[in-house]
Amino acid sequence: MIYELNPSQFKSISHLLDGERVNLEIKAVVEGYNPGWVFVDNVMEPQAAMVWSRGIKGFYFLGKSDNEEFNNFLNKYIKYIIAPRAKKMNLETFEFSGTSLAWEKKLAEIFSGRDLSISKQYVYRRPVTKKENEFAIELDKDFEVYPVNKDLFERSELDLSLVKESVNDWWGSTQDFNENGIGYCIVHDNKAVCSCTASSFDGSEVQSHIVTSKSYRKQGLATAAVAEFVKTAKETELDLYWDCMENNEGSRALAEKMGYVKAYEYKLFEFPI
Repeated sequence: MIYELNPSQFKSISHLLDGERVNLEIKAVVEGYNPGWVFVDNVMEPQAAMVWSRGIKGFYFLGKSDNEEFNNFLNKYIKYIIAPRAKKMNLETFEFSGTSLAWEKKLAEIFSGRDLSISKQYVYRRPVTKKENEFAIELDKDFEVYPVNKDLFERSELDLSLVKESVNDWWGSTQDFNENGIGYCIVHDNKAVCSCTASSFDGSEVQSHIVTSKSYRKQGLATAAVAEFVKTAKETELDLYWDCMENNEGSRALAEKMGYVKAYEYKLFEFPI
């Protein structure tokens, strides 16, 4: 069987968070920083779990991959419980990953009857102890760089819709972000056109989410915003985490430019619901 936990119970699966390939997105939900759902095989003594991150809009499987009762019930649970909920959120696919090679193999078996598509994700990390790279990013005088915080959100003369949408996707509210998040945005003509804000966060490691308005891309704005983000993370003693698609060459190049080092890769599965 499969049971859904309420947020006050999420930390009951903390013992399943060991392992190099347990993504930061999972830890952020379990630790209560980012919104999500947690489903387990046993409420009292969970040994297998499925975690959904609202920011990613995807699921992660962790713990024991050989729990046949849990595994055998997954297709039915997705059909009758997950799919109706996902459709209310306008999600058309079930996107998921395993946290080990054993899980990847098992998931391919469980969903072998589905119209599966498989891609690859790269995870980069940058420890706080890593020597800082200094980037002298000179922007046109018409651009201004602001830290994303409570004071910024209170500035009514600025159009911050790009920043607020990004923050709300990951944190649920700007208030939650203000308590634990860091970030920077770049403003042009009183409108935020690029932002680099904390997405996943577990108390010691932080991931950034970067958004640049289409007409402002390829002008070095993302590089400038990420450079400020990395600097602040170091000052606050936070390790850095970066997750991107294998074929997103721009994202990978920016991560490496900023001193991130590839830690591992994993498969991303998806099928229509």
